[in-house]
Amino acid sequence: MRRWLIVAFAVVLLGAVGLYVAAGRVVGSDLARTQLEQQLSARLGQPVRIGALSANLFPEIAVDLREVSIGNPESLRLGRIKVLTGFRALFADTIDVREVVVSDGRPTASGQAFAFDLEASVLGDRLDVKSLTAKGPTTKIEGKGTMTSIANLEGAFEMTSDLLDLNELIAIGSALAPSSKSSAARAGAASPMHFVVKTSAPRVRFGTYEFKDLSTTIDAAPSRVMLDNLALGLFGGTFKGRLDADTHGAIPLVRLTGAIAGLDVADLMKHSGAAGGITGRLSGTVSFAASGSDGGALLRTAKGTIAAVVSDGSMPKLDLVRTVVLAFGKPSGTGGGSGTQFSRLGGTFALAGGTLRSEDLSLRSPDFDTDGRGSLAIGSGAVDARADVVLSKELTDQAGTDLRRYAQQDGRVVVPATVTGTLGQPRIFVDVAAAARRAFSNEIKRRATDFIGGLFKKKKGGGS
Repeated sequence: MRRWLIVAFAVVLLGAVGLYVAAGRVVGSDLARTQLEQQLSARLGQPVRIGALSANLFPEIAVDLREVSIGNPESLRLGRIKVLTGFRALFADTIDVREVVVSDGRPTASGQAFAFDLEASVLGDRLDVKSLTAKGPTTKIEGKGTMTSIANLEGAFEMTSDLLDLNELIAIGSALAPSSKSSAARAGAASPMHFVVKTSAPRVRFGTYEFKDLSTTIDAAPSRVMLDNLALGLFGGTFKGRLDADTHGAIPLVRLTGAIAGLDVADLMKHSGAAGGITGRLSGTVSFAASGSDGGALLRTAKGTIAAVVSDGSMPKLDLVRTVVLAFGKPSGTGGGSGTQFSRLGGTFALAGGTLRSEDLSLRSPDFDTDGRGSLAIGSGAVDARADVVLSKELTDQAGTDLRRYAQQDGRVVVPATVTGTLGQPRIFVDVAAAARRAFSNEIKRRATDFIGGLFKKKKGGGS
């Protein structure tokens, strides 16, 4: 019995060795490599070249592919692909792919520095991704999902990242998306590439800015990446909207639309290089278009509009009240009002060349109201504003007697003023002469009205 067991073990061992040799000769042959290149090229719709191929028998029959390149010219290189197949692959005319493990995948045509690893199972034209990891210089994305069509590169995924760099994300989408020309050349492919990726990240970086609590659905197609239902926290507030990136050229074109709420203006101005000029909370709607691959370039090229309101803020360096009141005589009281506090500062702004401009700039405060126009250079904080300053009735009482008598609107002094310089070091000019001329004109109109009214009264009395 012992002898037969030894013989049986030897037979099994020789069979296993023979099977392993068969696997190496059949699955690892040039014929198998050519067959697999043809199958992968047919599925992807792009040329696939395999540098080297080897076979393993245990624990399952597998084919190891080395230095696999995709595209003509080459757009993607995969350091290693491990393909798990079945026993019939040893003798069949085609190779049955059951599971794929990709290591060290890198784009080549784009020049972007990132790599990815993939573990997935294959069923016909379907790829179920058990795990996917994409790594850039800063970003590491992990996720899973399903590619519903390998041939058309269509699928849906869920991704998470501890720190997501939006510039790198746009670059990854641009690199993985086939160009418009190559996509158009693939006859019969109704949708050459389309991925929908639900993404979340507690930290987000965009150029030199860092935000938090990102959630969005990324819709990626050839030469286009869209971040829909985009929500994130920034500068102590929130943004909700959408970002579209056109990536067909060397420089991405980006459009951002949405609503902002509760942004800390002091923090925003600090990051923009104009700290200390204004405080408050910013809310409104934005619509911008820009080109560039970093935050600085996007800011320089951004064009668009923002309808914004800053609430419950101050301008510490802008003592407008004191300047206006002292221009008409020393205040009669001990205090001249806050001078820098406001309840509302808003308008519709046009952004171009890094400068915001508004033709309907308004400010409301306890001591005065203003309506006018102005501009603000975001990077330097340079300001150029012209407005009518309407003093409160309390401050009007502290002005000169003649101006109180000739006040233009409801017993309130109206004074033209200009503000130049920067938010940190503003220069204020109060046009007292213009105010006096306006008051004189108002007095002439008032006396003319009184005179005409008196004539009508006399005429009416004489006819009675």
